[in-house]
Amino acid sequence: MAAFFAMRGRQNIFHSIILLASTFSARPLLAQTAPFSPDRPWHSAQEREIASEAARLSESRLGIEPDRTYSLAELIDLAEAHNPETRVAWERARAQVAASGVARSELYPTLAAAALSQTDRFEILLGPIFARETTQSFGGTLDLRYLVFDFGGRSGRIGAAAADVLASNFAFNDTHRRIIFQAEQTYYRLLNASGQEVAARASLTNAETVQQSAEERLKQGLATLPDVLEASSATALARYELQAVLGAEDIARGDLAAALGDLPNVAIHPQPLERLSIPDSVEDTVDQAIQRAFCGTSRSTRAVGRSTIGSRQGEGGARGFLSQFGIERGAERPVAVWTAAGVSLGLYGGPERRVSCCAELDSFRWRRTKKSSGAGRGECPRS
Repeated sequence: MAAFFAMRGRQNIFHSIILLASTFSARPLLAQTAPFSPDRPWHSAQEREIASEAARLSESRLGIEPDRTYSLAELIDLAEAHNPETRVAWERARAQVAASGVARSELYPTLAAAALSQTDRFEILLGPIFARETTQSFGGTLDLRYLVFDFGGRSGRIGAAAADVLASNFAFNDTHRRIIFQAEQTYYRLLNASGQEVAARASLTNAETVQQSAEERLKQGLATLPDVLEASSATALARYELQAVLGAEDIARGDLAAALGDLPNVAIHPQPLERLSIPDSVEDTVDQAIQRAFCGTSRSTRAVGRSTIGSRQGEGGARGFLSQFGIERGAERPVAVWTAAGVSLGLYGGPERRVSCCAELDSFRWRRTKKSSGAGRGECPRS
């Protein structure tokens, strides 16, 4: 009975800390909820906070001069410099470089330090009363670990991270390619709409002139009423076509402004058709131009990068099940130092090893097949 009463009242401060940490960590999870119904959009306080933060962000403007005429090269430079997609691709590439650095950090040893404090409280039965005793203990630990050899698992992960950096760089180049193509496409579409506007205005002038002539001839008795109605119908059709062309021109102008990274209502005046220098002949044939365009694009390089990622990940995943050899050295207060070296070998883990290796192998085969079949979709074939 004395031993039972002696163990009564023992409390550990770490229990309270763990309970408090779990309570605060669960608060943001409980605040997030799923949409209430499938027929209404989702709205919450988090959405309003994000909207308010986005409204406070400073928006950069290109400062397009309304009286200036821009050439295609100038518009492409503006698009590459100010389109937000290039910034996103650039940040993604930098993040992959940082992830590669994290993967390469496995080559270095790790040093961990821990400081612990514990309070123990005892109540011991001494005669008719309980005597309370409280003790406070402190401890510190240093742990140094280094993985010497793991049969290529670490190098496979580093290689996969390096290939991921390569693929992100290719994706960055592909983003520039798409933006350049978008700027060129909207530029020539705007020029086409401008030329159609000139033609539509000429057609409207011609139709109005024919209508006026028909009305004068009707007054002189040289034309009939159906002739005037037919001329009026042609005039109405010409006006409709002019308005349609003006709408297409406004749409193309807004698309060009959006490709440049500015607001769609910004007025941009491209270089007119009569100022463009058109070459008299093309040196390459159509097949040569298509081959050079597809081999020069970054789609094929992105496919190669993704295939390399799959192969490196497969190597790292398969070698990760092999044995590992490491060294550990530690120190603890009061003065106590130890050094240990060990080999870790997983003998049995159920179907995890077989399923993981098969999944990595299937993923590698899929990426290799996708890369080799890219030549049929317009990508650069393998030599």
